[in-house]
Amino acid sequence: MRAQAPSVTRSDRFGERDLRDILAQPAAPTVSIYLPLSDGPPRADRNRLDVRAALAEARSSLDPEDQEELKSTLDALEVEALEAARGGGGTLALLAASGAGRVYRLPLEAPRLVVVGPTFHTLPLVRFLQEPSRFWALQLGQRDSGLWVGDARRCRRVEPSPIPTDLRSALGYEYARDSELIHRGGSGGPRRAQRGGSVGAFAGHGTGSDDGDAALEKYFRVIDASLREYLGGRRDPVVLAGVGEHHALFRRLSKIESLAPTGITASIRDWAADRVHAEAWPLVRETVEARMERALDLWEDAYGSGKGEMDLVSVGRLAAAGRVRLLLTSRARHIWGSLDPTSGFVEIEREGGADPGAPFVDLLDELTELVLARGGSALQVPVDRMPTPTGAAAILR
Repeated sequence: MRAQAPSVTRSDRFGERDLRDILAQPAAPTVSIYLPLSDGPPRADRNRLDVRAALAEARSSLDPEDQEELKSTLDALEVEALEAARGGGGTLALLAASGAGRVYRLPLEAPRLVVVGPTFHTLPLVRFLQEPSRFWALQLGQRDSGLWVGDARRCRRVEPSPIPTDLRSALGYEYARDSELIHRGGSGGPRRAQRGGSVGAFAGHGTGSDDGDAALEKYFRVIDASLREYLGGRRDPVVLAGVGEHHALFRRLSKIESLAPTGITASIRDWAADRVHAEAWPLVRETVEARMERALDLWEDAYGSGKGEMDLVSVGRLAAAGRVRLLLTSRARHIWGSLDPTSGFVEIEREGGADPGAPFVDLLDELTELVLARGGSALQVPVDRMPTPTGAAAILR
């Protein structure tokens, strides 16, 4: 019987659903590669050479038996990776296990890393989910809603728009029905005063009627649902832009968990991209800094009250038992060893250096995955702000 061809997917987006799928996938053996892409000429040739070199390094690190098991997956992965590497900038994430591979091209700054082991190395992806490598600016307006996407350097308007751009197109029949009721004064009631035409009866900065408020609320709910579907589980910061009344209404009903606490109180519909970026990026950075400060304060309180742990052996045992609420780990630090995910038993082999290969794993990576699998949260902290010398700080339930 002919072997089934491996399944390899390629995407420019990565969200929490992707991470959950990766963590749930049976592993051993696995290959995890993170490859920064050159943004200068001749970038295409250079990036393709880097892809081939990284995959060759991974193949050489596999045991002969594992090489054979992963051969077809790595071959298919290479085809997709070479195609994804044609453009410049960002980082290419390549993940391969028997029969399945994933290629992500992400706006992420990460060092080159090739890891072969029994489970995927996902710390760069966890950091990608917590860092504002990408943000969204949501323009709210009854006639001019729209979405912008940006990173640390630039932003652009998303075209075609993944959200409805005006109230009429979003509500369709409901809009026409509600508008007619307003113009006729409901069922037999006195006619309401219009303010600027048929839409103006319940448009503008203040709607002026209960029917108009209801229509605007429906419209914003549609925008909220459309944007959540488009983000696909990503928690990139979303900066609101528009008049103040729209901010308040949207925040009240939105289910987007990553709304930036401060928005732009103006319409950005006609703004140049550099102006949108200049206003939005500082607000994005504020959200990340605030979250980091809250986490570090929480650690101080937890450790002082006996609800914190920094010893890796103890953290492993507590993580396996589902007792870790939040795990802080030191960014760009590698501690190699072994971890039993059932008992949480940890053995440390050495710190730093390149991947020593099977059976050793990056303990900070494995502990993070174990905490996430048990329903906890994880946050990577810059080395100079890490509150413990061990590379880990566990806040207990």
